[in-house]
Amino acid sequence: MKRKPKYDHVLFVALMTLLLLPLVQGWLGWVNVKPLAGVTYEAKRPSWTWANYRSGDLAQEAEVYASEHYGFREVSIRLYNQYLWTCYKKTYAHDVVAGKHGWLFYPQSVDDYYGHELLRWHNSTDEARRRFDTEVKYMNWVRNILKENGIELMMFMAPEKGQLYPEHLPDGEKDTTTFNACNYFAQRFEETGFPFIEMTRWFQQMKDTVSYPLIPQTGAHWVFPCVYAADSLFRYIGELNGTRLPQIQLGPLHEVKNHAIDNDIEHLLNLVFPLRHQYGFSPRAKVSIVADSLCSKPKVLLVGNSFFWAFNTYLPLDEVFDETEFWFYGATAYYGDSLHLTANVNDLNLLEKLIHFDDVVWFTTGNQMSKGTSGFAEKAIVSLCYSDEAIGKVYDHLMDSLKHDGVTMASFDEPIDDSTCHRQLWVQANKLIYSHPERYFPELLADSLPAIRNPRIKEILTIQEIEADSVWLWKLAEYQTVIQNATLEQVLLIEARNRIDGRPLLRDMPDPEAKRDRVEQLVKEMIEEIKPQTELMERIRTMAQEKGITIEEQTELAARWIVNDKINQGIIVL
Repeated sequence: MKRKPKYDHVLFVALMTLLLLPLVQGWLGWVNVKPLAGVTYEAKRPSWTWANYRSGDLAQEAEVYASEHYGFREVSIRLYNQYLWTCYKKTYAHDVVAGKHGWLFYPQSVDDYYGHELLRWHNSTDEARRRFDTEVKYMNWVRNILKENGIELMMFMAPEKGQLYPEHLPDGEKDTTTFNACNYFAQRFEETGFPFIEMTRWFQQMKDTVSYPLIPQTGAHWVFPCVYAADSLFRYIGELNGTRLPQIQLGPLHEVKNHAIDNDIEHLLNLVFPLRHQYGFSPRAKVSIVADSLCSKPKVLLVGNSFFWAFNTYLPLDEVFDETEFWFYGATAYYGDSLHLTANVNDLNLLEKLIHFDDVVWFTTGNQMSKGTSGFAEKAIVSLCYSDEAIGKVYDHLMDSLKHDGVTMASFDEPIDDSTCHRQLWVQANKLIYSHPERYFPELLADSLPAIRNPRIKEILTIQEIEADSVWLWKLAEYQTVIQNATLEQVLLIEARNRIDGRPLLRDMPDPEAKRDRVEQLVKEMIEEIKPQTELMERIRTMAQEKGITIEEQTELAARWIVNDKINQGIIVL
């Protein structure tokens, strides 16, 4: 009997191994593979129910889950991407556009150069001009109000890669019916005297005098050259404040190759092999900060986009600014040493933040100016001009109208509880208000700066004055013991209102013990006022049961809260 060649067995074993390896890897994950770059949305594991089995949803969910969780998925995707790129210079990465000579761009940068980006955000060029003119007006108003309180506002526009290196862009036809948003804002700011720095024009003049790209060939953001722009920004802030900030001192430049931050667009391609970089080196240098006794270190709030992160990477900002806070796209606040702490911007009080800092910088890039200030100017002018009560009334009115609008309610996902409904109504009202605040606050329709101001501005400034006086602050901490359950923030507010309204200051009180006795007497009197109120006592009884305390204890808590609130509002003066 003739034996089959051994290579048949070898091929069979090799084939079975190739088929089984992904299954074993997907099950055990025994080989560590490099994860894919970019944003991914992981599919949830399907759960079996009779209903989703019969509807076919189970099969669809299982297919999506399996397609994202088979073994060596990352390797197979990188191999396929390498094939597409090597053979056809093609990619399925939505945020990558292949330019000439091996350069990569974000699509927004390409669209900005060819005039298409503006109409992504506006229905027409006339609408865009009207919106931009309104935002320029608001930014000037915000600056004027902040300057009334010793605070400066300016705009900083980082360089736009497509405008800086158009010779490397893919071929395209310019839309001559639109206009460039960055150039338009720069022109309007010059006409109105609003302080700004636009770095694209300066970098265009600089690019032929250096031996390296100012923005990397396969990167989206500037890297070390941001230090040159930072020097201009620091000097300009000093001019606006009438002071001098610490100066930047650079050591000799040296070359750095294949640094991850230099090739952030390239990483989105998810290739097997790195691209060739043919256009100069990526520079680095030692950065030192030089300061003397005449230099000042302001507190600075920067609101803007990812181009700021290069500042934080290459510059010791803590040596330049006394306090730095960065609001990334107005959504996440970064603060503390090296900006390692975070908070949700929606949880912060915009007015308090604007008044707290010495300088506010709107930090953006050329192509993103098509979105204007992304609501910053609108929110800032409303918060500076109108009280919380006035703003709250507008929200209440809008939310009530939306609640009775069938189209709006039908757009919410079902089923929806009261809490979720309230939240979604608030989001809708918020969008309407800050898209066109002049529709709800008529004073903003004027051409000149409104005379109205949020009364909280004086309170915030007075509280800052108190906090800067250690003796005054200590006296208030002592007074805090007079009003039980009162926080130091509440006592500070009471003192600030005393100062603004010309009432006697808690700082000057001769006898804290007598004040404490006065509060306790007011609480006793309030308890007697509460007891005959049947409806209120019923609520107190319910709350006492929920907390597991006696009705008498809950009644005292309610009375003390009412007394503290009246003291806080200035209705009761101790």
